[in-house]
Amino acid sequence: MALIPAALRRDRLFLGGLVLRLAAVLLLVPQVQADWFTPFMAQTLAAPGLDPWTVFLRQGGDPLSFLYGPVLYLAHAPFVALGMGLDRLAGSGTALAQIGFGLSLLATDYALLLVLRALNPEAGRRVVVAYWLSPLVLFIVYWHGQTDLVPALLVTAALLLLRRGQPRAAGAVLGLGIAAKISTLALLPFLLIYLWSHRRHRDTVLGFLGACLGVTLLLQGPLVLFSPGVQAMLASNAELGGIFDIAIPLGSGTPLYVLPMVYLFLLYGAWQVGRMDFDLLFKLLGVAYFVVLLLTPAAVGWYLWVVPFLVGYQLRAGRRGALLCLAFAGAFISHKLLATAAPALPLLGLAQGWPARLGLDALAAPGLQSLLLSVQVALGAVLALTMYRRGVEENDFFRLAQRPVAIGIAGDSGTGKDTLALALAGLFGEGAVTQVSGDDYHLFERRGKLWQAFTHLDPRANDLEGFTRDVFSLLAWRPIRCRHYDHATGLFTPPRPIPASDFVLVTGLHALYPPVLRQRLDVAVFLDMDEDLRRFFKIRRDVGERGHPLQRVLDSIERRRIDYEAHILPQRDRADVVLSLLPADPELLQDTEYTGPLPLKLRVRMRSAIGVDRLARLLIALCGAQVDVTLGSGDVAAELIIEGGDVLPEEIQFLARELLPHCEELLARAPAWQPGMTGIMQLIVLLQFAELLPRRRLEACR
Repeated sequence: MALIPAALRRDRLFLGGLVLRLAAVLLLVPQVQADWFTPFMAQTLAAPGLDPWTVFLRQGGDPLSFLYGPVLYLAHAPFVALGMGLDRLAGSGTALAQIGFGLSLLATDYALLLVLRALNPEAGRRVVVAYWLSPLVLFIVYWHGQTDLVPALLVTAALLLLRRGQPRAAGAVLGLGIAAKISTLALLPFLLIYLWSHRRHRDTVLGFLGACLGVTLLLQGPLVLFSPGVQAMLASNAELGGIFDIAIPLGSGTPLYVLPMVYLFLLYGAWQVGRMDFDLLFKLLGVAYFVVLLLTPAAVGWYLWVVPFLVGYQLRAGRRGALLCLAFAGAFISHKLLATAAPALPLLGLAQGWPARLGLDALAAPGLQSLLLSVQVALGAVLALTMYRRGVEENDFFRLAQRPVAIGIAGDSGTGKDTLALALAGLFGEGAVTQVSGDDYHLFERRGKLWQAFTHLDPRANDLEGFTRDVFSLLAWRPIRCRHYDHATGLFTPPRPIPASDFVLVTGLHALYPPVLRQRLDVAVFLDMDEDLRRFFKIRRDVGERGHPLQRVLDSIERRRIDYEAHILPQRDRADVVLSLLPADPELLQDTEYTGPLPLKLRVRMRSAIGVDRLARLLIALCGAQVDVTLGSGDVAAELIIEGGDVLPEEIQFLARELLPHCEELLARAPAWQPGMTGIMQLIVLLQFAELLPRRRLEACR
């Protein structure tokens, strides 16, 4: 019992499902196991070798007995070998070897339950209901005796590892799945599209693919190339031949095979989806599996492949989704009960074919079978369409991926716009971010005579039309060409190409000034600063870093005040979040030559403050910060004053995981969280983004 978690040991539904499975293993002998699987395992284990397939065929075995790879063979071998040993001691023929084969399926079944619980940790007991009590699983595995549960387990485990950020391990496990059943290979292109289309995962493609192909070739390659038995069984594999069963005859007599064509359409559709998160990938894979089932005379075992995806669908679709899955399972089981052989029940004295002796075979009329098959296909099509619709329409990440995310950062010169932009770029990852700086759209160079009439803060001194047009181009995935304003020289560089990326950071004095631009932003941030602190930082930057004379900087500060109040400050009221830095020790500001660290306080005004109380509690409890929260009214939902910002990057990362558990797909695989107030600002911008994004996307759809 140590292998069973305490929550399951106390769960009566789990224990009831376990008893039902054990009873099925002891009482039922499915025909495919009695005729094919168990004889193959028993004969080859009696004379172990590196190529059991060839040994079995040379002994006169049926080529259809075991159309699987070495991994699946190894999954069953220990249990069957143990049963064979007990059979010899008890003189029970192959009865215990048969039970051993059933127990190997039960072990696989339980392992898949654990993997599904790990994939859906928030679902709890509902996973037991959706999977462990699934009529599809109970019928296909224990009544019909199919063993496709092993590759289904390996595929689901590979997806779990992929979700946990372990692409090499995921590739290796997927390789085990292919070495269990070669049709698993059809999944590989979808996973490669997922990794390549998402910049967060793109650098993992080669590692994932190398691990997958390496394991596959190591385990499966020698058998396919050099084993006569494996080659003969592959040649007689009716399941692979089913790929070409549905065809459209052309005038020349050459058939057009439907399934390969639809498979390519599915791959193209996955590619067109573009950047997708794991949940959307999971749903699209479920849809792809359903399409394959509906377009082929699929073997009974194939339906096990779709079960993990049906579980995920049921957990999110509620009662209606569960009823739809139950109706599909009922139609499937009803049809297969009539179309396939029932298992033997040796303890009850019922051998293969017992339904005919009881007169039940009269129900298996072709017309009734056709009707049930039609209902099954219709319900499967409805399920596939529903899974696709819910997967796309209810996935914020999918709507997000249709255009780049736009974050606007406005504020006066010297308030830290570039610092915050760089910090956010470190979160989203190199290559995933494009920054458009309003400084590059100044109309004049520093020595231009018109600067005597205008300051940079005056909208008339900037090409805001070009600024807005270029941002819109990037949001439409079109690259731009833009010159760069060099603050060191006050001159423009030649225009350079700027590619479109997943995230566009729009920064500058007037980032929230044009109304049409402001409406396209997903999050609008305004950086404010205590006037004395802003003066201190501007002198430090312009004199210390940019080499400007002190008096010129002081004159510029005074000259710009009127334009700041007229054109920059009003943008504060249009922002979703206002971040204002305040000095924790104002006396340090009197020393303009001070270059050491400056203790700061952060005032945060938030338009949406759903999680503000939890943020405050975590900052106090985990980071030792002092946080005062004031609930606002009107456009300001809450105001926070945060002091004691000596917070480590690891602490900020932990806070992000607690507050934003579903935002991992938005960030780089190794996001660069910053220490101190900058890290807290990173976190707050992401919080506002997570809260405002669904509302913005809903407004955009109206």
